[in-house]
Amino acid sequence: MKEDLADAKLPSGDFGENAAWWSIMVLALNLNELMKRLVLGGSWANKRLKAIRYAIINLPAWVRERSRRLVVRLSKEHPSFETLLQMRHKIMMLADCATG
Repeated sequence: MKEDLADAKLPSGDFGENAAWWSIMVLALNLNELMKRLVLGGSWANKRLKAIRYAIINLPAWVRERSRRLVVRLSKEHPSFETLLQMRHKIMMLADCATG
């Protein structure tokens, strides 16, 4: 947590605020681990958040809202394009399993 989610310094001098921040940080870390194992899998499951952030999250793309839908346009030549499509498919399958 210290390396990936900025645990080195607490955001406040107030115990309650720090406890809430800590809880949110632990939840974010657990969700990250869950998504790495369920959605990314393979060699991605052991990568740190920084590697995932630079390879998948921080991508140059156009983000537009069209007909009340959020549209993200990414170049098909981008190295992460196929990975993103596979991730989207797995997330949709997980959503179908959750709804029954």
